[in-house]
Amino acid sequence: MKYLSNENELEKKIFINGREQQHVHLDLNETGLGKKGWKKLRLILLVGFLVGLASLIAGVVIILLAPKHPYRPDLKWYDKDTVYEILPESFKDSSFKNVYTKKGDGVGDLKGILARLDYLKDIGSKILYINSIYESNDEDHKAIVNHTKIDEIYGSMEDFVELRKVTKEMKMRLIMDFISNHTGKQSQWFLKSQKKEGKYTDYYIWTTCDPQTYRHDLMVIGRGAWTYDDTRKECYFHQLESDKPDLNLWSADVRQELESILRFWLDKGVDGFHVQDFQHLYEDKILGNGTLVNGKTDSEHKDLNRIRTSDNLNYPKLLKAWKTVLESYNTKPGREKALIVTAKDDLNTTMEYFDAGVTIVRVNPLSDSGASFAERIETKLKDANSKRIGWMYGDKYSSRLTNSLVGPVQIKALLTLQATLPGAPFNYYGNEIGMTDHPTLSPPNKYRTPMQWNCKGTGFSQNTPWVDRNPDYITVNVETENAIGDEYTTLKVYKRLQELRENESFQWGTMSVNRDGDLLMYTRKADGFPGYLVAINLGTSKVTESFHAATGIPKEVKVVFHTHKDDNSAISLSDTSYILDPSHAVVLEYQ
Repeated sequence: MKYLSNENELEKKIFINGREQQHVHLDLNETGLGKKGWKKLRLILLVGFLVGLASLIAGVVIILLAPKHPYRPDLKWYDKDTVYEILPESFKDSSFKNVYTKKGDGVGDLKGILARLDYLKDIGSKILYINSIYESNDEDHKAIVNHTKIDEIYGSMEDFVELRKVTKEMKMRLIMDFISNHTGKQSQWFLKSQKKEGKYTDYYIWTTCDPQTYRHDLMVIGRGAWTYDDTRKECYFHQLESDKPDLNLWSADVRQELESILRFWLDKGVDGFHVQDFQHLYEDKILGNGTLVNGKTDSEHKDLNRIRTSDNLNYPKLLKAWKTVLESYNTKPGREKALIVTAKDDLNTTMEYFDAGVTIVRVNPLSDSGASFAERIETKLKDANSKRIGWMYGDKYSSRLTNSLVGPVQIKALLTLQATLPGAPFNYYGNEIGMTDHPTLSPPNKYRTPMQWNCKGTGFSQNTPWVDRNPDYITVNVETENAIGDEYTTLKVYKRLQELRENESFQWGTMSVNRDGDLLMYTRKADGFPGYLVAINLGTSKVTESFHAATGIPKEVKVVFHTHKDDNSAISLSDTSYILDPSHAVVLEYQ
């Protein structure tokens, strides 16, 4: 191929194998472009190129000189939000009094929770943790008959589906109990195991025993006991009450059943599970030499003396299996699922749970004994730093915050501690208004009194409550806590703490802990954002402190929160030491 051209016209001839195939004649003047036109076009193209180059250079300069945006980690919902723990039977009863019998059940239910979602949203609760609502045969709702059925006293599965639908619309997460240690004796699993039906034969821990002497013949080390069963003519093991026989978690069939239960509720939209009684899943050895377990002798059953061992390898194996089930539902960002356990022992002994896949380990910072109160909390905070901890102040099995070691006077200070630490605060219903244990009821019901909504019978139910009301409901209730006139009620302080927690440094900032006697201090600081010093006086006397000298924070600070008074002053710590009254807490902001 070759081209021919002259000054005023362009000729193109195409030769293939030496022969001319086509001749094209193009007169440039016919296009309207002569020499001047081409020069003008080249000039326009040159100018356009230079303008584009200048824009590119300017863009690079802007990128290089512009301030960089601070780093924001990819936080999951369980990294930052407050959990509100609900005992459903005591939160809100939606049933109406029968006009003929003048009776109702007086028990809180799922529709009652649904009716109070606006309150939960108003106080900053984005995660709901609902205690056991499964069909059961005991008041504690732990003798489970069916793990996938709602106990009719709480409503129906349709009520649950509606509750989950509305909470999703309100961008709330939902956590439920996972009761995997045992069932009730009325469970179909146990009824079939009594009769030795197929795989259900070994769903529980059975042993041959003499019905007259089994309490003496069977040696139990640690917690646990045996009960003779007239149907099977053997003894079954239970670590809790006799109506809650322990499941045999050495059985692959049992483990598969439990995983199926998780999937059932995950399919319903549940976001996470708190494993109830996890510390009982593997107990110290419970049998003496020569005792038969499910018909096998010591030599035949190599795990006889380790049926339930708290430190054996089955703990992480079990947790990892459950976490794998949860992870299979994590199909895109925002759908992460949480596996939660409660630490009953020293925090250090439960750190291994994280390696096994646990998302959150719940810890009570008040649980340790010995040393001063401030020193105990300081130690707990240092042990837990950088871990995903769920900070809790009791639950349905223990005293409320206002009745714990600290007493009611320190409730605002301790709520400040809970809200400003790394991890997830777990607030047991009513703590945000300062509810107390019932003065005369016995445990555990003294911790489970109806939620105190107002001074007119608590506002919990139109019916007679299933458990006596706390007589202080007349003065301690949501209505009075929200009343105009006092801006530092427990509830209003709690709500401001949830707002304060939204700041970046409280969301993911690092923590540094200090203590000066009864004054507990810690900083929270995220790179590129204002830092905060939290100071809590856990003693009985005023303290005067130059926080700059004690913690190394900058001298110029601003008060952004106080538990007891209106104080938003700017302070120069080089000139002024801050005075903090006993049981008061303050938060200072610095750059």
